[in-house]
Amino acid sequence: MEMKLPKREKIIINKIVKSIKEKENFLITTHYTIDGDAIGSEIAVYLLLKKLNKKVYIINQDKIPKMYEFLPETKNVKIYNENMILKKPEIAFVLDCGNFERIGKVKKFFAPDTIIINIDHHFSNVEYGNINWVSSLYSACGEMFYFLIKKFGEIDKKQATCIYTAILTDTGSFRYHFGEYTFMIIHELLKTGIDPSEISQNIYFEKPISSIKLLSLCLNTLKYDKKFGIIWVKITHDMYKKTNTQEEDTEGFIDFIRSIKEGKIVFLLKERSDGIKVSFRSRQNYNVDKLARYFGGGGHREASGCFLENTNIKKAEKIIIDTIKKRWMEL
Repeated sequence: MEMKLPKREKIIINKIVKSIKEKENFLITTHYTIDGDAIGSEIAVYLLLKKLNKKVYIINQDKIPKMYEFLPETKNVKIYNENMILKKPEIAFVLDCGNFERIGKVKKFFAPDTIIINIDHHFSNVEYGNINWVSSLYSACGEMFYFLIKKFGEIDKKQATCIYTAILTDTGSFRYHFGEYTFMIIHELLKTGIDPSEISQNIYFEKPISSIKLLSLCLNTLKYDKKFGIIWVKITHDMYKKTNTQEEDTEGFIDFIRSIKEGKIVFLLKERSDGIKVSFRSRQNYNVDKLARYFGGGGHREASGCFLENTNIKKAEKIIIDTIKKRWMEL
């Protein structure tokens, strides 16, 4: 099955291929609060570079959520530590990251002459790299790595598992913002022998009971603005403590809230020590990427997020509700 890419895409892919062939030392990183597209894409390119006998590290600010630990090579994904010592990379792949600041403290490992290859499928990316492959043609970064890895030969089962995970999770299990290549790529990935049922089982159906208890507490905070169709919920430090959970246990909560028929725009507030993490989802074609960007975040039209620094959950709730109502006609 042939998938024809626009000329611009081919040119930038070939430029990245040339850079990979010319250099030996690589660093791979992504945004904090790692999701399935981020970790799946990271490991897919890691496996490629290892096959090419390159020196390569994956280093992230945050640890991998438990649900993705089934992916190959997760033991080789390092969490940032200020005492780490490694050779400065010639090339750094920064994946699924709309702006450079979202990689957090990992930027410490970049040398002044490190070539940054910025690969992202979000149209709001500010193109901070030396090489920028930024295109909203794709549903996920995983799709982009499908085309890149194919330039070096056939995709193996491990790489396919990672790419499938990236696409599955970033499309909300194929419910939104998939592109023209999505299902053709999935068709090709299945030929490697991957098991979609097993992948879904690991990601969506292995939740500990503590996570469900946390969801119960979260649902008790649900509020609904009938006039605007806004629905929102909150998760606080006390809830984590009461259920012996952490932020990674909230995976999927926002999509559950999104399933509520009456909701046009829904959001989840999660309390952190340094601020409030906000996840947005929309129905009926409202643009929550635009909403997230008001607060320095971003994402997709139907799914996006932001982080409000140095504020509490009550203030965050008010400012978001006020902003949605004030800018309703723009969304």
